Amino acid sequence: QEGRGASSATQKLRRRRLRRQLKEREREGCCTRPRKRQLAAMAAAKKVPASSLFVSEPNPRWFGNRENEAGNARWTNANWLKSRFHFSFAEYSDRRRDSFGCLRVLNDDLVQPMRGFGKHPHRNMEIVTYVVEGALTHKDSTGTEETLRRGAIQFMTAGTGVYHSEHNMSADS
Repeated sequence: QEGRGASSATQKLRRRRLRRQLKEREREGCCTRPRKRQLAAMAAAKKVPASSLFVSEPNPRWFGNRENEAGNARWTNANWLKSRFHFSFAEYSDRRRDSFGCLRVLNDDLVQPMRGFGKHPHRNMEIVTYVVEGALTHKDSTGTEETLRRGAIQFMTAGTGVYHSEHNMSADS
């Protein structure tokens, strides 16, 4: 009897939490059933040339990195990070490129050797990482630590909150 009551109470809390999350997503225009506006946007999807993407090269100190290494032959870019934003994000704002349905952020990041994103928080989002070239080491507050190599895909649910970091630990690329 006691075990059933606890299980039932836990299930009620989970259902309440899920209903609250769904309402939040609906308020943000992000729900399980796409709205007419979202369907129209999906039907009108087109390839966006890389040259039209906003390029961000943030200060290395913002993410816990040392200063950029001027003249480092191993670096393919003068800044520790070259990030191309597909949608409005961080310092980039363009109402025409607000989102794609529930997708809010899609960035192409080039992280130089021995640099990365220091520990930072996320919540109420799903994060997908795909490594095109090289390797990216991920650590998070749930105790997960792994190095993702070329072709690897990682899915992370931030839920009510998680802290994580991502670094290119390679000395060469």
